[in-house]
Amino acid sequence: MTPYASVALFRRDGKVTFKAPRKERPQDATQARKAAIRFWRGNLNEDDRLLKVIVLRESDGVLEISERGPGRQHDRAWVEYRSDIATAAREPHLAACIRELGISAEGAPPAMPDVLVINGVTYRRDI
Repeated sequence: MTPYASVALFRRDGKVTFKAPRKERPQDATQARKAAIRFWRGNLNEDDRLLKVIVLRESDGVLEISERGPGRQHDRAWVEYRSDIATAAREPHLAACIRELGISAEGAPPAMPDVLVINGVTYRRDI
């Protein structure tokens, strides 16, 4: 069972900020997302406005990230994408989640390029 980490972005006094991330240990991504939404909606101060909840996990050296804005359960869908660890570590809230999961951003391999040219032969990666 791969652990997930969640973090909430919220607006406080006109600035976007986040609290320390939280580990989620459910069986699958759907349960992790539901647990994260419930937790972060219930743990904001009165003057905070929830902007986005982010849930991520590491799989084979790549981060699987899901984001969702505020709203009712069926109002907004989760947006899912993948990112390499080094790129995600540039964002402070994602870097905090990476540290929470115990992943080292320095030891991660560089991102694979979409096009390689070796000895005049062009190789393209299927995306």
